[in-house]
Amino acid sequence: MIYTVTGPVRKEELGVTLSHEHIAWDTQADERLYFDKIYDEEKIEQLYNKVLPVFQKLYQTGCRAVAETSPPEGGQNLKLMQKLSKASGIRIIPNTGLALSKNVYRIHKENYERELTERWIDDFENGLDTIDGVTIKPSHIKIFVSRGRLPEVERRVLGAAAAASSTVGIPVHCHIIEAITANEVFDFLESIKCDFTEFLWAHAGYEGNEETIGRAADMGMWMGFDNIKPDNYTKHCGLIKKAVRNGYQNRILLSQDYDFYEESTEKGDAHPCASLFTDFIPYCEENGLSRDTILNMMTSNPAEFYDI
Repeated sequence: MIYTVTGPVRKEELGVTLSHEHIAWDTQADERLYFDKIYDEEKIEQLYNKVLPVFQKLYQTGCRAVAETSPPEGGQNLKLMQKLSKASGIRIIPNTGLALSKNVYRIHKENYERELTERWIDDFENGLDTIDGVTIKPSHIKIFVSRGRLPEVERRVLGAAAAASSTVGIPVHCHIIEAITANEVFDFLESIKCDFTEFLWAHAGYEGNEETIGRAADMGMWMGFDNIKPDNYTKHCGLIKKAVRNGYQNRILLSQDYDFYEESTEKGDAHPCASLFTDFIPYCEENGLSRDTILNMMTSNPAEFYDI
């Protein structure tokens, strides 16, 4: 089952999915959204009016689902997401998790690794919130690690996510930019016997490090080629070709990593938030990758990853 803001769906119902997007990224978001379920209705209306045209355009171009990757204290707004989903017809997959490790010390005063694990398990078992009769459960745990060497606090956050994942079956969606960091993450996860079939290396295509991508593929890990934008079509088309050639295309999630509100505010109707469909897929077709290959990866793979 895949949990969306309008209720659970079977994986066969999900459809073509953008697996890593942000409706309105905001690291200054009011944490009462998450902890106290207090919503600013005026702000929701403002965001809704800006972002709904993005979702409508996505639906017109063939998108049927979007995974929200702004975690609860990074701007995830469940009431806004449900309203957008109902109006556009696009299913939205919410998450639990943590954006910035510095918030661990401020929010969790005691044993933060245990507290995070318990919180994320509770979010899944009891729901993030109940809105219009729908108990909204997360379908992934979104966490971040910083660039460079892996600090102890982020090892603890990884450990908490892995523990929650193994308890309730919810996959981990982890932001990792650099290969040096990715390898330290992999080493640590191996040491705690993490189930890599429930772990996604988000932004694996950012550096496109072939050796580290190969290691992740050998481990059975999911990988996100999720920063597909007009200035890097050549790189991402090449990465997908290598995945197909080497037989791990069924472990890749494709997306763009846009902030829909920001792009719509700055560029209006000229926003690029549907460019993967309108521009990247035709580019791939011109360069030897079929449309069916891309759309199959965007349908089958996220349905498997987000299915609990």
